Amino acid sequence: MCSAEFSELNGTPYWNARCAQDTVDAVVEHVTHGNSFVTTGHLVGCHRTTVARIVRVAGSHARHLHDLNARDLQVTSIQADERYGFVGRKKEAVWDATVIDPSSKFLIQGEIGERTAALTQSLLKHARARLTDPHGLVLFTDGFLSYQTLFPEVFGRPYRPARQGSRGRFPKTADRIPRSAAHVRIIKEYSGKRIVNVRTEIAAGTQVRVNEELQRLGYHKPNTSAVERQNATARRMNPHLARKSLAFARLRIHRESLAHLVQGISNWCRVQRGLRSKLDVPKGRQLFLQRTPAMTIGLTNHVWKVRDWLSQPQGVSCRA
Repeated sequence: MCSAEFSELNGTPYWNARCAQDTVDAVVEHVTHGNSFVTTGHLVGCHRTTVARIVRVAGSHARHLHDLNARDLQVTSIQADERYGFVGRKKEAVWDATVIDPSSKFLIQGEIGERTAALTQSLLKHARARLTDPHGLVLFTDGFLSYQTLFPEVFGRPYRPARQGSRGRFPKTADRIPRSAAHVRIIKEYSGKRIVNVRTEIAAGTQVRVNEELQRLGYHKPNTSAVERQNATARRMNPHLARKSLAFARLRIHRESLAHLVQGISNWCRVQRGLRSKLDVPKGRQLFLQRTPAMTIGLTNHVWKVRDWLSQPQGVSCRA
């Protein structure tokens, strides 16, 4: 006997869950609709510690599926922003940094940590690794200076400047920004807590490249509307990000697990009205095809149910 266990549930959150599959599905549905662990436990009929355990396992599963499927993405622009929250107590702020494709609304990368240059660097580098052409996009961000500092390093092309003369050391390797790339900063000016002015600044690249991307997106002027709308959606889906409440995460692992879970559900299982496309041939009274971000970006051809998405074993791609 090899003492090995074989099951079709192996590699999924249902494996050794110690509860029914319907219970796991219900926990994921309720938690990603903004219900706290305690409220979800009351609705489903289990203890809050069971809810926390399911969220940890499902969040880890969502992270592995995202790493496996969110690769070789063909995008020409991305938007990046951060939203604050708390872990442990209200005085300890932990930020959720997000990179999104404004065309498909697909969440490319998410990072959690203190709002520092290290968080920004990790966010941009992991997002860059998921793109087919990282040198041919426009980055839209707010006025956080770390984006401007790190954009040439992450999305530029390294080159060695020519040495002046024939003696001495060679110059250090520098980063050159391609003509196909650009970085636009949307800077908000405040008076107290009120925004009094918004100005845009091309931190890298050319106006021609920026105008080309704005025309493709259908924007009249540079903005970060896609990622800001996602911030609002995430606060409604994630109870740890609810404003003016005590429903923040007590443990950091719960905050990270639920962030990965919300990202996966949003990308694969939740349709967005703004992404629907008109059918060439109506199906009865149905005139539009409802789409998720994963469908719009070309990773799948159908809306995934939560049961089917959670049942996908680790190491098996969801791509069509």
